[in-house]
Amino acid sequence: KRDRDSYCHTHSGHGKKELVLHVVGASVDSELWGWDGRDETKDKVMEAYAEASTNLLSFMKSFPIGLHSIRLVFFGPDCPQTGTDKRCFVEVPIPDSKATLAVETHCCYYGEKGRQKVAAISSLEPDAIIFFNPGFSCPDYDWSNALSAASSYRDAKPFIITTNTEMEGFADIKILLDAGYIDKRSLPSEILVAVDDGEDGKPTCNDEADDRTFFLNENPYAGLRIRQSGTMANDLYVKNRWILGGLFNGGENKHNNTKSKRNILEEDDGSDRKQKKARKGNNACTTKTKKENPALI
Repeated sequence: KRDRDSYCHTHSGHGKKELVLHVVGASVDSELWGWDGRDETKDKVMEAYAEASTNLLSFMKSFPIGLHSIRLVFFGPDCPQTGTDKRCFVEVPIPDSKATLAVETHCCYYGEKGRQKVAAISSLEPDAIIFFNPGFSCPDYDWSNALSAASSYRDAKPFIITTNTEMEGFADIKILLDAGYIDKRSLPSEILVAVDDGEDGKPTCNDEADDRTFFLNENPYAGLRIRQSGTMANDLYVKNRWILGGLFNGGENKHNNTKSKRNILEEDDGSDRKQKKARKGNNACTTKTKKENPALI
């Protein structure tokens, strides 16, 4: 068990604790709800995140932290920017509390020049790193720099990833496993079997543990709006319907034989996929692209 007091940062001289969350791959149209950096477009997103923060504060009261502020740091090439520093910053009060919500945006790729660049942009290390529907298994996107930065902190950082479908969740887990960003020993055996990385019925060291560090479930906070795929009319989905989380491998524990996602996809040839499909049947989970499988959209 980890020291709960070490999860959050303390401002020197003030004794106040701050929870820092990095949101990677954010954009104006999605995570920032149309906020383009102007004052007239910020009220909606600030009110929404401030209201949502009340639930987080209530949950954190069960830990001896004394949380006084929450800082959301959004990274992405589509994030708003003002001035020459390519960032925006707003601070608002959280309703029904004495805490504040600080929101930063940085118009850049996460880890574009390594973790040191991320640390220079944001003065505080994250307590958790969040990816909303990233599509790690889609070859159209290259997340290798961002994932390398997220897993290069000295202390292993918790992460949360959302996907639209369970199948895409398994595909993202497969990418994280094969590239060495997460530890295979932290995953339950049923997930390892689903991603073709375990023996059926053989438990992992965490199958009977009281405090697992990995989970994959339906997202209880997902919306109710049913969307239609732009590729196939009969393909319906709910955005961010599935959620998975765990710990990235820390910088000191990261595997030396880490492979990039691009190399993994190149090595996974057609014959290997056919063998996996025959062995696992309908339960097989491959890293098919969104173009090949509309269910991954």
